[in-house]
Amino acid sequence: HDDGGATDPMLTETGTTIDFPVPLPAVRRGDHWVARAGDIELRLTNLTKVFWPESGLTKGDLLSYYFNAALTLLPHVAGRPLTLRRTPEGVDGPYWYEKDAPAYTPEWMPILEIDATSEQRTIRFAAIEDVASLLWIVNVGCIELHPHHSRGPQQDRPSYAVFDLDPFPPAGIEEVRTVAALVRVSLGELGLTGFPKTSGGHGMQVYVPLDESHAYEDVRAFVAAVSRLIQDAAPDLTTLDWQTRRRAGKVFLDANMNRAGASFAAPYSVRARWGAPVSMPFRWDELADVDPSAFTLATSLERIAADDDPFAPVAGGLQQSLTEPSALLGL
Repeated sequence: HDDGGATDPMLTETGTTIDFPVPLPAVRRGDHWVARAGDIELRLTNLTKVFWPESGLTKGDLLSYYFNAALTLLPHVAGRPLTLRRTPEGVDGPYWYEKDAPAYTPEWMPILEIDATSEQRTIRFAAIEDVASLLWIVNVGCIELHPHHSRGPQQDRPSYAVFDLDPFPPAGIEEVRTVAALVRVSLGELGLTGFPKTSGGHGMQVYVPLDESHAYEDVRAFVAAVSRLIQDAAPDLTTLDWQTRRRAGKVFLDANMNRAGASFAAPYSVRARWGAPVSMPFRWDELADVDPSAFTLATSLERIAADDDPFAPVAGGLQQSLTEPSALLGL
């Protein structure tokens, strides 16, 4: 069906409002658009629909961003199950989460079948392997990409540990920067390297790439132990408290996100929030000046093009073990 959406004369043929480095390779056929990737013909819909009413950014802008960012983004999502956060009406519309790929998923889409013991069934997760599967996921209304922490059908060994730094007002970016620095120092004392990124909201995450030899419960115990040390060192700045009313003015360290099935917005993922922010990796020497609000759908491609991926070791190559660090912590 047609979106009945924007008729702004500034829109391009593919519904974009931004001059992207490489235009989305799609042509209009009636009420939809068609793009080709090898032998795959990909049907795209509603490209002129406004997804961000405050700025006029469209679904076409979103698809064009992901198309241009694909080379950098794909290693971070490839081969991982995706929890689909569907937002087909844009950031002000309803949204829902789906585990199983929709019934109308094309045969060429990658699927990971994973046994879910708690649900006593096999879940058919959609996955991303290439540009076509990336665009298909975005086209069904997924502004955000939420890959799981493990690769492939066996989901019992995460490929990274995550420190999630979530500020509660009046704590803000300055407090998050300080806690991120504490995480970095703590990991360094344990012989580990972490890689930071903005969350696309007010917080940050620090990823610690692993050799995929550790169970989730061991990874979670490690992150919790380091978080306790940080909380002991900075009790006025950090909290581990599960009661949200007790977190005011502090940065919450959430170790429990290190579990099977949990996910964060992927590196370079757009977020379904006003302003179209992007979850952006950065280098530790940028920490003192990093401004999460500077990374948006409209601005992030310039940064991606100008710099090698600071998060590349998380996607593969750096194999770190938690065995010795855990022993040092008494675990």
